[in-house]
Amino acid sequence: MDRRDLRPADPAALSGVGRRMHATAVRDGQGPFADGIAHLFGHADCPHCACVFDIAEEYTSANRPVMWGCSDGGDGY
Repeated sequence: MDRRDLRPADPAALSGVGRRMHATAVRDGQGPFADGIAHLFGHADCPHCACVFDIAEEYTSANRPVMWGCSDGGDGY
């Protein structure tokens, strides 16, 4: 398997929940956890096609629950 390095986000460039999570981890002396948050909100290269993608967005898309009735525009009932 072709592995590529992850590119963590610059902590100073984080915003929203990523910024709050990182700041809280740093404040509480949780350096390794803060580094993990920077990686979660960073980017990676696809080993198959070399396209760059946002790790958090890809994880969210892959783990989004299936919503009933969304495919037909209905309310699921």
